Order: sequence, then C-alpha cells, then structure tokens
Amino acid sequence: MPETTNLDNSTFEIVVFSTTEGATKENLLEAAETVSAWARSQPGFIDRKLLNATDDKYVEIVRWESIEHAQTAAEVAESSPQCAPMFSMIDMESTVFLHGSSVLEASA
Repeated sequence: MPETTNLDNSTFEIVVFSTTEGATKENLLEAAETVSAWARSQPGFIDRKLLNATDDKYVEIVRWESIEHAQTAAEVAESSPQCAPMFSMIDMESTVFLHGSSVLEASA
C-alpha cells in the first residue's frame, strides 16, 4: 500500500490551456507576472508555477491552503483587472480547469 502519511494537505489548481493566435510567450509571461502579484494578495495562496508544454500550450499549477480559498480566488479572478490581460491571451475553449488534493507523493 502506498505511503499516505504526511501528504500535502493543500489544494492544487491545475489549468491546461492554449494561447490565442498572436499571443507571444513574452507577452504571456509579462501578464503572468501581474497575475502572480495578484495571487500573492489572495487569502490562502501558497505558490504558483507556469509550465510551457509546447509552443502554445501551458500548464499552470497553483497551490492554495484549501478548496475554499481556491474557489474564492477563481471567482474573484474572473472580474479582476490584473488577471484580464492574461485571460485575454488564453483560448478559453482549450482550457481544462481542475482542483484536487494529493493522494500520493514521492520524492528522491
């Protein structure tokens, strides 16, 4: 049976998305920095990573103290002027948005 003690109890927000036509990596990263500053001001924020999977596909991983914090931040982000520039570069039809918690962890 896998080890399940000492699991990270935080909530992970996973967003997989493609950028819109014409969006550049540089513009996306600039807008993502603004979103990071906004996220740091949100209750329950722990950390955030943005991964580049292919030329126009990204994976964003945000860690929150609880599902309630994650859901509240997601709702607030929808109308946030700080988040709008990044959201405008995301092809919303390509987006997969999930919240989850650790069930298994492994490290070296």
